[in-house]
Amino acid sequence: MNMMARKISPGARNISIGVAVVIVLAVMGGLLGYFLTRGNRFLDSSPLNSTTLDPSLHKSFWGIDYTPLNAQFPICGSKQQDITEDIKVLSQLTSRLRLYGMDCNQAEFTLQAIQDLKVDVKVVLTVWVDGNSTTYQRQSQDLFNTIKRFGPQHIYGISVGNEAFFRKEISHQELYSHISDVRQQLKGLGYNIPVTTSDLGSNYTPELMNHVDFSLANIHPYFAGTLVSDAANWTLNYFQQNIVVPSKAAGRQAIISEVGWPTKGDPERGAVASMANLQYFLDNFLCQANSQGIEYFWFEALDEPWKTQQFTVLEGNWGLLTTDRKLKAKIPNCPIS
Repeated sequence: MNMMARKISPGARNISIGVAVVIVLAVMGGLLGYFLTRGNRFLDSSPLNSTTLDPSLHKSFWGIDYTPLNAQFPICGSKQQDITEDIKVLSQLTSRLRLYGMDCNQAEFTLQAIQDLKVDVKVVLTVWVDGNSTTYQRQSQDLFNTIKRFGPQHIYGISVGNEAFFRKEISHQELYSHISDVRQQLKGLGYNIPVTTSDLGSNYTPELMNHVDFSLANIHPYFAGTLVSDAANWTLNYFQQNIVVPSKAAGRQAIISEVGWPTKGDPERGAVASMANLQYFLDNFLCQANSQGIEYFWFEALDEPWKTQQFTVLEGNWGLLTTDRKLKAKIPNCPIS
């Protein structure tokens, strides 16, 4: 349809310009508000300082095992902001974290959070190993992409697998081959990062110790059916006799890769899961281990609801913190010297 051009009066033109200016200002205001809000989210990643520290948190853990929420392949839902919030809390409890895999960007997000927050935390990265060879290929590729991006500054070591022997998903020689492969690739990049694997203390034989750069043994008094009143001494004695002594003979550093106490689930003979028993074990293990110079990773940072859904209530309730980062026990104040 043909439209006849209309002549616009100066007054109408001024009104039109005024309306346009108002619209532009409104749009600019909205954009400014968006970026300020967005900026506030990023301010959450600013370095921690005395005004943001939580007085209920004490750096009393040599290390802590950490699995971000929603980091189970192939359903990945972990987010940078959530992991940054986790690291804010965990960096006030320890200077070392141990991850369980490379999937869902968990290692990348963790290292990014450490970098953004400027906290003194090192991480044991893990290449998850199971009966599927493509798992190792995917995870090892992610490992080296992450190392190339972030460098070795915040990496304490690399674990190739966790409890792979216990699950009987891979032969000893296959795992040793993967460990050697990762070690050689690291050297090719010019990085002298120690490589190991974590498994049950009972599986940490002298043969295994000869294939790793340091021993990383899971030791759980709960699964030994130990009374909580005996658990701290049982753990330290077992570690000394079965891991420390043979590791020293092999010239290896010895670390407990998992030790903790659950708060819900079925009892294991004399071992009972409860908040009170978590507190008791913390009070009796933590300061004693620290005073003796024992190196350990507490199991674990957060409860893991996916384990409750997939396995048992017990498996999902080992967290020192709930999924919304609330402490389940009072932290003993015995900082690592």
